[in-house]
Amino acid sequence: LSPYVTYTVECTSSNGEDSCNSNMDTIRMLSAVPSGPPLSVMADTSSTSTTLRWDPPTERDRNGEITGYVVKYKRTTSTSYNNELVLQGSENSYTITDLMEGNEYTLSVGAMTVNGTGPNATIVITTVPIVENLRVSKVTARTINITW
Repeated sequence: LSPYVTYTVECTSSNGEDSCNSNMDTIRMLSAVPSGPPLSVMADTSSTSTTLRWDPPTERDRNGEITGYVVKYKRTTSTSYNNELVLQGSENSYTITDLMEGNEYTLSVGAMTVNGTGPNATIVITTVPIVENLRVSKVTARTINITW
């Protein structure tokens, strides 16, 4: 039996002598931790921030009502996530600010039920470096010279 799935149970007697209190009953299994990660995870990134977006796990993998999402991020060179927050289950995006330009970050999001957090979906982004004193010269039909 699968978590958080509704089943219909029928009671029948094979010898005709046993009795059932009711012929049919509907039961819902208890919820569980999500068995799949959030889907379609993507990020829109600038020099110092990124907006992380996602869709919920598939209906089959939710295993209950999604009560929240855990978002974690770190510089890719770091060994552990030092930034973690919990969002409401109705949210499907979060903007991370105060990132350092030109750095690579690992972003992770996992769905939660009342039973805990399921597997994470993880992506790696690179913040855009700020280029100062950009100069364009020697423009032809096939080439362009850019210096900074």
